[in-house]
Amino acid sequence: MKKFLAILGVILMLTATASAKSIRTPEGNFPRVQWAVVESTAGTMSQIIEMGAKILAPTTAKEAGTYALYGAIEKNNPNVMRLLEIYESDEAYRIHSTSEAFQQYRAERLPILGGLKILPVNGIVLEQKDRGVGTIVKTNRFEISPENLAAFQKIISAEAMRAVREDSGVMGAFVTAEQPRPNFLHTMIIFADESAAEKYFSSNAYKNFRKQVESLIKDELTIDYSPTKIMLSEKF
Repeated sequence: MKKFLAILGVILMLTATASAKSIRTPEGNFPRVQWAVVESTAGTMSQIIEMGAKILAPTTAKEAGTYALYGAIEKNNPNVMRLLEIYESDEAYRIHSTSEAFQQYRAERLPILGGLKILPVNGIVLEQKDRGVGTIVKTNRFEISPENLAAFQKIISAEAMRAVREDSGVMGAFVTAEQPRPNFLHTMIIFADESAAEKYFSSNAYKNFRKQVESLIKDELTIDYSPTKIMLSEKF
């Protein structure tokens, strides 16, 4: 009986940690992806967040082609919010960005908007749990020498997919490459909580990943974010 329960426990554990999916269009292609870096005037980021929640969120939730908007505020610069935006297509983005709600949001935030940068990227890995909530976000920007790019992409893709599929606390892992400069890669990892992040970064799997890629990285920038609440999208 104990042996049966032990086997059942393993099965349940594997089932619980295998609920991952790749973000793709209905045709199986990568969707449109971009990063948005929103800067507020000093001390007004909370107002921009409130505007987005009140004006934009209700409409965005109804846009089938707006797959996900995952964002967080930089821990060391509370006037900067970085968002990973995922849309089914260019047309889906056009519908979102020209909507009445978005135009109202854009107009009302303008007086306290310090800056806005949109960075078009191509998806390399867009992997997340089927559902759930994340509270801790980490992003990295990697510069890779062109001759090392293929090897780096292969290794980081394998680790990103493994982490979401096998680590219960890794809610999402996203790897993207700049369109004009594909050797500049931007990543985002969403964790369930701080303990999940600590567990991942201290794991043998992560240490092995770092060991494999260390010599391939020309430059790296890591950004930490203030705790937030990200509800994983279920639109795709």
